[in-house]
Amino acid sequence: MRIRHFKYVLPLIAILFLWSCGDVSAPPDSTITISPSSVSIESVIEANGTSPAKWSTQDYTVSVVDKDGNPVGNVKLSISFVWASPSPYDLVQLYKGDTKVDSPFEATTDEFGSYKFRLDFISGAEYEYTGDLEVRSGAGFASSTLDVTVGTTTTTTP
Repeated sequence: MRIRHFKYVLPLIAILFLWSCGDVSAPPDSTITISPSSVSIESVIEANGTSPAKWSTQDYTVSVVDKDGNPVGNVKLSISFVWASPSPYDLVQLYKGDTKVDSPFEATTDEFGSYKFRLDFISGAEYEYTGDLEVRSGAGFASSTLDVTVGTTTTTTP
């Protein structure tokens, strides 16, 4: 009788083992942090009154820690920015490594609970916009605001 039951237990153990492998969502009561927490860019107005459009790069680091402050590795993340796309005609582009990606994209924290990526954005000319970079995992959520504005010119009278 015992051998008959064993043939059912072994496959069940194998299935449970396979489910426990791989990426997981952030555990309950964990904290997701994005650094920097916000970026504000004011376009520089040149002496001739123009502000040429230019592309800039901002590097980000996402960290996941448990309720005791310990890093949590191999956590699956969903990273998004409202206007991001790989198209060179859009305001914002997200990168996974050196590759432009659609928003949202999936990523996984390293063994130290961190994930690094970059965001390229256009500023200058008459570009003004505000948007939130968002990171989600399980019930965890964090955001970082990108604010691009046009500078003002002041004239002085002698």
